[in-house]
Amino acid sequence: MQSDINKIHTLVSIPISVLILIMTALVIPVNLFAQPPAAAKEPAAMALLRKNYSGTGAVTATFDLSIYWSVREKEEKKSGELLIAPGNKFKVTLGKEAFISDGKIFWQYSERNAQVVVRKFSDIDQSTVPSRFLLSFLSNHAFTEKQRNGSIVELSWDGKGKAGGVDGDYTAITAVVDEKTGVIKTLKLTDKNDNVHTYVFKKTTFGKPPKDDTFQFKAPKGVEVVDMRDGNASK
Repeated sequence: MQSDINKIHTLVSIPISVLILIMTALVIPVNLFAQPPAAAKEPAAMALLRKNYSGTGAVTATFDLSIYWSVREKEEKKSGELLIAPGNKFKVTLGKEAFISDGKIFWQYSERNAQVVVRKFSDIDQSTVPSRFLLSFLSNHAFTEKQRNGSIVELSWDGKGKAGGVDGDYTAITAVVDEKTGVIKTLKLTDKNDNVHTYVFKKTTFGKPPKDDTFQFKAPKGVEVVDMRDGNASK
């Protein structure tokens, strides 16, 4: 029984941290693109970035994620897709895992474990919800333009070895953006443990909300369903 509980706990908690990383890729840059002090000159790309990633409209993105684990000196690669719509609706797929919310129910599916955990939306860590990120990760750290190639601009924030800016976990952030479209092309985050998370966004679309059934989940045949909504795991 204890091993079953640990299995459920692992599925519920660890992927949430992965979800945070994915949401970071789309939402944290907006808040880091805060207005700089009056004496500083803001890169021209900032205004359009804020508009596109304001959190008030739908965002769809496909991406490749590379994580370099400093201690193990190993690189992990995954691909995924992110869909966000107003009303706390989102769907994130990363490898063989999926995280879906219709604003009321949250599904956490692992194809590898053949298991889905179902929870009330109100019971999940609210800091992982895309719309909440926009309020939770406001920062006064401003990006500076490092280099450009036509409309492609590299923006950088450097904590000079000290974590800060977002949630105290990152020491450096680099974003490569298209100044004309206001789209983030690449996002590189270095954390306080020198792990490096690099997101390469292959396609990003704004303002086209997916159909509502996109944010629903029906467990495939043979998948174990763990319903946590009543506070007790049930199958």
